[in-house]
Amino acid sequence: MRLATGSYVGSGVDDRQIAGIGFQPDVVIIKAATNQAGVMRTSTMSGDRAKVLGSTGALLSNCIQSIGADGFTVGTDGRVNAWGTAYYWVAMKAGSDLAVGSYVGNGADNRSIAGVGFQPVWVVTLGDGSDSAFRPGPLPGDNSYLMTGSAASANLIQALQADGFQVGSDAAVNQSGTTFHYIAWATSPQVNAGNYTGNHNDNRSITGAGFAPQMTWVKRTGTRPSVWRPASLSGDASLFWGATTLGSDRIQALESDGFQVGTDQDVNTNGQVYYYLNLRDGGS
Repeated sequence: MRLATGSYVGSGVDDRQIAGIGFQPDVVIIKAATNQAGVMRTSTMSGDRAKVLGSTGALLSNCIQSIGADGFTVGTDGRVNAWGTAYYWVAMKAGSDLAVGSYVGNGADNRSIAGVGFQPVWVVTLGDGSDSAFRPGPLPGDNSYLMTGSAASANLIQALQADGFQVGSDAAVNQSGTTFHYIAWATSPQVNAGNYTGNHNDNRSITGAGFAPQMTWVKRTGTRPSVWRPASLSGDASLFWGATTLGSDRIQALESDGFQVGTDQDVNTNGQVYYYLNLRDGGS
């Protein structure tokens, strides 16, 4: 897997190229520092289309318009390019530990989506007319979450399997006739997933990643939203997937062997279980 992070200030200019990342990405993520929802695009999405997280509608135009040999192009939508707004992005290229793909929903329960090439440790699904969901590998049972914040729900991404994952009949992951795009990561020297129990101690280091992450994602059990942090984000700040501004006292820093959390309930309430994903660049 290749991975790069960065930031830019919106110009409001259409067809704006964000270049110089060093590879052609298969996944692009953009989130404004303001209360705009995050946007994701994979290389399986055609034309001028990308997924607005938290939306149950179709893929949207004028956001991440295209993916190119050395970056990506954004439109004028406020989620990606409002004048004067700060935006943070992550770009990834598929490899032996990152796969992207798509499938068409059929409404059938216990459906296996095979051909990923490995057993994932974390999976995201993005529906072209349905919601977005994810499942951390350490999460037990038939459970997963909606991207912008929910309690664990059954009948979404039900299991992570030897060559892919299993979905239920819920419309958010398997609505008949709807195209779903997925992102899957496997454990590797670039990918680390796990869980910890909160203790409400400030400046707490969550170690054991085996590397310095360039992106970290944390989700608490229960209805609290996910938080994530790219290496391009400075200070004590974290991002949300939904339409929420930057938050402090959450993922406070990315460290040499993991990350540091504060005391906010999204990352470190005493006795609560948290799931996390650490990612870094695998080199050329």
